[in-house]
Amino acid sequence: MIRGLLDAAGLPPRKATVAHGAAVWGTAQVTLPALDIAPPAIFWPKEEVAIDAFHHTVYALATGIAYKLLTSSHASS
Repeated sequence: MIRGLLDAAGLPPRKATVAHGAAVWGTAQVTLPALDIAPPAIFWPKEEVAIDAFHHTVYALATGIAYKLLTSSHASS
């Protein structure tokens, strides 16, 4: 839903993917400690921060690709 809203707001695809990734990762950094699921990232080893950032990057890129494919096929229908 967020990816669609970023598109509707007029963000170019690359910027929308970056914004989506930042929003998802930022939300996780706030909610996980607030729910006592994980400590704040400042207490994580650097390797864990890198792994978490990588996972969120892959998610944002995959979502951006899927969104493009879905909207391209929808536009050609």
